Amino acid sequence: MPIECLISFDNNPQGVYYAGQELSGVVDLSVDATKRIKGIHVTVSGYAKIRWIKKGYPRDSERAMCRAYRSYLSSRSYVLGSCAGNSCIDWLAGEYSYTFHVILPDNLPTSFDGKYGQIHYEIITTIERSGRYPKVFKLPFTVIQPLDLNADAIYRVPLEILDRKRFWSFCCPTGPLTVKFSTPYCGYAPGQKIHFVLYINNESSIDITECEVKLKQEVSYESHDPQHEYRYDKHLIALKQFGNVLRWSRKVYRGYLDLPSIPPTSVKPTCPISVNYSIKIIVNPTEFHWKLKLKIPLTIGSIPIMDGPDALLRFNRRQQQHQVVSQNFQMSTQQNQRQRPQQRSQPNSSSNNSSSSNNNNNNNNSNNQATQAMLRSGATLPAQTSPSSTPTTAALRPMAAMPAILVTSDSDSPPDYIPMMPPSYEDAMALSEKFSDDIEFLTNVSMSSIMSAQGDVTKTLYSETSNTQFRCGVQQEGVLATDANGANTQGTAEPMNYEKK
Repeated sequence: MPIECLISFDNNPQGVYYAGQELSGVVDLSVDATKRIKGIHVTVSGYAKIRWIKKGYPRDSERAMCRAYRSYLSSRSYVLGSCAGNSCIDWLAGEYSYTFHVILPDNLPTSFDGKYGQIHYEIITTIERSGRYPKVFKLPFTVIQPLDLNADAIYRVPLEILDRKRFWSFCCPTGPLTVKFSTPYCGYAPGQKIHFVLYINNESSIDITECEVKLKQEVSYESHDPQHEYRYDKHLIALKQFGNVLRWSRKVYRGYLDLPSIPPTSVKPTCPISVNYSIKIIVNPTEFHWKLKLKIPLTIGSIPIMDGPDALLRFNRRQQQHQVVSQNFQMSTQQNQRQRPQQRSQPNSSSNNSSSSNNNNNNNNSNNQATQAMLRSGATLPAQTSPSSTPTTAALRPMAAMPAILVTSDSDSPPDYIPMMPPSYEDAMALSEKFSDDIEFLTNVSMSSIMSAQGDVTKTLYSETSNTQFRCGVQQEGVLATDANGANTQGTAEPMNYEKK
């Protein structure tokens, strides 16, 4: 019977670890007869390897191997024997158990296996035999670089993209096609649902046959030998399709994309393999017109955004603790500044004054010690104010400036947001006819905002090709125009007026 080996992890049968965690396990070996070996060692290995064949380098008839290699983890420990000398030992028949233990570094990239390369981690048990090839047993494990979406408020910002396109029909431009896409957050984790809203306003004479929303994974590979070169690979993660949008009509589609178990977005620039994600919106018109494509980046993390009451309490408690610490530091600084002029002007002060100042310092030190003890215990402290002290920057900062945490009971369904208010059909047609003769609007332009009200409609249009801005106001009785200084002027000569800045 040959040598048998079983490698297992402690309290982690899946073999999935975060970077920075402790990895430990047991290697069980069984041998039926006495073996002559040099030693047994256990190695924890981690590396990134890239390889592809490039044709036509340096000549058309030749090929070159583009590759790159980077080692992230290499920890070897001998459990039997040693690496010194060529001495051999007798390994008696029986069953043996050896343990291994290692702390994973914090900068390890996430495990990945792609078309042109891989990021791989494994446990290697090697039995070095005398006069023969070594016996090697391997067990891979997974490492995830943690990306906490609660650590930065930028991941709570809603995603929104808007684009506008005009078609040509019989050498004449048609009305605009406006597409707007938005999601509640810009960061999600595997297992969640990406809820989105897709608004399409088709003011053209061309029908829209199909609309698609895709989540794509974009992987870039960087090689260093024989030259610095990149290769890219894309994968479709999720897809949602919608129906048609007829001419001179508009529709609002609501849906979601399911996130499977995928590696998070790469945050370490040192790795030759980089993983990124993006949402792509494709609007297919009829006949021979070009498609309208929109692309917006998305961050995939490992720890999802927590919108429960516990997260809200922890956030508020952290803010209160920062305010209390900053206020105490400001008060102590101001008190020290007041005491320095007094000590310089009165070098020979009486003993009573010195005793009173010592008492005040002792009281302040005791208060600071009590505050630090309460902070270490995790208690929530009220904000301390003093009539003689100046409020700090944290105290003057309005609460509205802090990132708002939305509370919901369903973690898979992010809370809904304010629905879009599309313009009415009459206003959109009037605006289209007004600017149909302008050369700047014959190409693809973007409307940054469309605001509608019952009695007053204000529209602000931006052109991507030039730094121009059009601001129009429409009222029921007259025209409302805004000049460069912000003053409003009203007239009744025409139903609509505009000016170019």
